[in-house]
Amino acid sequence: MVFERKPPQNVSPISGEVVRITNDNTRRIRIVEQSLESSRNRISSLEERLIDEIGDIKKWMDQLSTDVKEVAKNLKNIKAEILRINKELDRTARRSEINELESLLDLYNPIKSHFVTREEVVRILERELKKI
Repeated sequence: MVFERKPPQNVSPISGEVVRITNDNTRRIRIVEQSLESSRNRISSLEERLIDEIGDIKKWMDQLSTDVKEVAKNLKNIKAEILRINKELDRTARRSEINELESLLDLYNPIKSHFVTREEVVRILERELKKI
């Protein structure tokens, strides 16, 4: 074409360099964008996992709290039962008291002991007095 404008000869190498640099920068920008998108996807995935983990931890903590309350309740019941048993033991006879009662029963047992009646004591005394 006749009327077509021809670029100046010294501009062509510069424009080629500009196009090359622009293409290189575009390629770099695409790489950075892909890396950024990949990072966003990983962050999104981590956020979802973190939310799931937090939910699981909350459930675990609730269960742990329930278990601790139940253990505390059981411990309270055990303490009350121990106090009741101690009070009951205080009302029961001890071994020394039982031994003392056994010895008293042995002492007053008519089968093992020899009791005398009043008349027998009087007769024995009269007999002994006669001997003197």
